[in-house]
Amino acid sequence: MNNNLNDILTKYFSHQETFNVADIYHFYSKQNPNISQSAVNYQIYDLVQSGVIQRVGHGVYCLGKSNLFQMDLSSQMKRIAHYIKKEFPYTNFCIWELAAINHFSHNLINFNLLFVDVERDAVDPVYYKLREKQKNVVNIRKTYDDISELKGSICIRPLVSHAPIRKQEKIFVASLEKILVDLATDKEFFPFQGNEIFSIYGNAFEKYTLNESSMLRYAARKEKRANIAKIINSIKRQ
Repeated sequence: MNNNLNDILTKYFSHQETFNVADIYHFYSKQNPNISQSAVNYQIYDLVQSGVIQRVGHGVYCLGKSNLFQMDLSSQMKRIAHYIKKEFPYTNFCIWELAAINHFSHNLINFNLLFVDVERDAVDPVYYKLREKQKNVVNIRKTYDDISELKGSICIRPLVSHAPIRKQEKIFVASLEKILVDLATDKEFFPFQGNEIFSIYGNAFEKYTLNESSMLRYAARKEKRANIAKIINSIKRQ
């Protein structure tokens, strides 16, 4: 790898918040007019692997190394996840805890909930199966309580198809992109949807690498794309 060229590239894009594949191709073609697109694609791969640039959307990049959000996996999360996988081996689901938002919220919450987001047809079967093992299981579709009143509960929610989830320690967890969209759009998270949501998004975007394209695609599936785009654009103007 040409470290001097990487320094030139870093300086070249230093005044741009994001840039795309065409921009990178333009940069390399100025250095070598005969360079091929496949060669540029390899350079992009190498730049990402080396931490010179990071992917923030489909074909969109910014300078710097990726800092992906890592979920804190509690023993309860692991136990519940393995149990569901055993009982419903062909069911798509992900698991996460409300406490995760303390990583990027100014107003720290002093209670916790465990969410099991499971494909829609399996919501009731998973709910009843977990109820056989634990009493504090609620079907979020059938409760309109303030979530603070559900402290310590396991909340079963429907999983939107193609939601952005990821695998961590052999457990499927909600990605930060999913959590942020859900916090801003789902009725159970209404307490966070005032001015606090802008603070949460601002801190999350500042601390972690986020895929905006993934967020907007997921929001579109929930018919909330405009809402999420408005929040993202608002924090970028600050």
